Amino acid sequence: MMEEQLQHLKQLVEKNLESKTENIKNSKFLCVASGKGGVGKTNFSVNFAYTLANKLDKKVLLIDADIGLGNIHVILNIPLIRSLKDFFEGKKDIEENIISVKGFDLIPGFSGIDNISELEEEKVVMLVNKLNEISAKYDYIIIDTGAGIGKDVINFVVPSDKTFVITTPEPTALTDAYSFIKSLYKIYNYKNFKIIVNLVKNEEEAYETFNRINTSSKKFLNLDLELVGFLPISENLKKSVIERKLVCEEFPKDRFSEKILEIAQKETGEKVEKKEKSFFEKFLSLITGRV
Repeated sequence: MMEEQLQHLKQLVEKNLESKTENIKNSKFLCVASGKGGVGKTNFSVNFAYTLANKLDKKVLLIDADIGLGNIHVILNIPLIRSLKDFFEGKKDIEENIISVKGFDLIPGFSGIDNISELEEEKVVMLVNKLNEISAKYDYIIIDTGAGIGKDVINFVVPSDKTFVITTPEPTALTDAYSFIKSLYKIYNYKNFKIIVNLVKNEEEAYETFNRINTSSKKFLNLDLELVGFLPISENLKKSVIERKLVCEEFPKDRFSEKILEIAQKETGEKVEKKEKSFFEKFLSLITGRV
């Protein structure tokens, strides 16, 4: 029964988007998802948005689509003065819910509803259409979904150009990530998954983790996944979360921040030009032995 409802929603979304493909070409819809909670999905979304906007000069809209548990405004330490709830309740148009923060635009999420399935399907389709209408203003629209494979997550993944699936080396995280991929692929033939392995000790652990999920995917789904990057364990990230700051802003030289930048560069195909050192900086490097 649930699969039939989801398939119906997919058809509604696709039908409403058919006449608007020209706008979609001007923007890229990127979903960020995970099989389970606690793998660092939202921290990636916020720092990724920040990096695209501030390091690669992209126009970015970040949407907190974790219905019922939206907390990006908490991470950014900003008051929740407007959110998706205002849109769903018909109080504000989607553009009136946009907040500019840290160099990018944000539509905050909200709490107070179990999931988006409590909303009428037409409202979900209306949201997707509204996002499509404003997409030409942005280079990227990043949708931070809830954890798991709930209907609220599927609603946003299916229309997206690609989905970053965040996992960790923990066996349960890997199992849930594979289940997420399997469900989307089997029901919708959705296959544009990009894997990011978080909380790794080193590069070797990252590749070992990816190979485990990719081996299962190739064997049982005949689907070859792509590893777009990995994120190391970072004490500066923990500190930033506690202080409600962005690690990529506060600690740009941290290994975590550098890896976020690498993922962003891979997405855009651009490199950040390194600034030439001044005479004074070169002089200091020589006398201190640091080049």
